[in-house]
Amino acid sequence: MRLYRRFSYVTYEVKKVRKRQIVLFMVLLLFWLLLSSDYDAQHIITGLVLSALVTWFWRDLSDLLPSKSLTGRLPNTIRYGLTLLWEIILANIAVARSLLSSQSKLDSGFVSFKPDLQTSWGQVLLANSITITPGTVTIDVNPDTGVFLVHGLTESMREGLEDGRLVRCIQRLERSRSK
Repeated sequence: MRLYRRFSYVTYEVKKVRKRQIVLFMVLLLFWLLLSSDYDAQHIITGLVLSALVTWFWRDLSDLLPSKSLTGRLPNTIRYGLTLLWEIILANIAVARSLLSSQSKLDSGFVSFKPDLQTSWGQVLLANSITITPGTVTIDVNPDTGVFLVHGLTESMREGLEDGRLVRCIQRLERSRSK
């Protein structure tokens, strides 16, 4: 009886891994077809082969594939995306105003801060979000302490980075991912 339980557990784990690999294969194939925008035999076969190769290379890393449903994280992910888009729009306006205004002069400088993020992927996401926003660039993130060094074109661009909207959205994402 004990052997049967162990075998059924192993079979269940293998099925979970297979399901994740099939989902990865399908997502990669769909992504390929969307990017290629041609649906002839050559593009479909190339997409099938490349998707199968990537899935095969990832077979040992299948534990790193998401095991939870994305539906629980979807509202927080959408909120983060919209917040990032809004911050990019505001930063574009601020940079254009700073560059085109004859009265304002650029007051570029560095700011160092430590946001309250728990995971390394949260730090990476924040660093990329800061860099993708016009007028700011993440220079360094210390992986041991979590301290960010950011360059901003103006004082207003450097203010509020530590506890701003993006940090709060990423904190929500971290909490929803850990559940």
